[in-house]
Amino acid sequence: MPSTSTPEVDQELVTRTRLAVLRMARRLRQHVDPGITPSQQSALAAIESRGPLTLGELAAHENVQPPSITRIVGNLEAADLVERTTDASDRRVSLVQVTPAGRAELDAIRAQRNAWLAQCLARLDEHELDQLRDALDVLEHLLAIGT
Repeated sequence: MPSTSTPEVDQELVTRTRLAVLRMARRLRQHVDPGITPSQQSALAAIESRGPLTLGELAAHENVQPPSITRIVGNLEAADLVERTTDASDRRVSLVQVTPAGRAELDAIRAQRNAWLAQCLARLDEHELDQLRDALDVLEHLLAIGT
């Protein structure tokens, strides 16, 4: 009978993984000056991928309080990156959706980050790239089981 016990995880592995992921995310953010805050970027990306959304749905997705999401969306709306529309099924409900300018902003941010990362990856040899491909499979699996 196979063992159902979970293997003990080395705390150094936990710490190194956490730090590497956080540092990589920070570096990616640092190499782009999008003109909008990380919170605004996150909300804009959420609206793009899930939208149109109500402010309540967006606040829940972003795990922030309604006043915070109202301020974030207000700033995005002022920059013409999102627009509010009326829900066809309930005219009392307002939905937020990404504008063409918002999509262009997200595309530019992603392109700049990808360009920086591509320059870094170009410095790796083929063996390191293969190791990275294998590690990405594990990280993607880890993300899938962690939700």
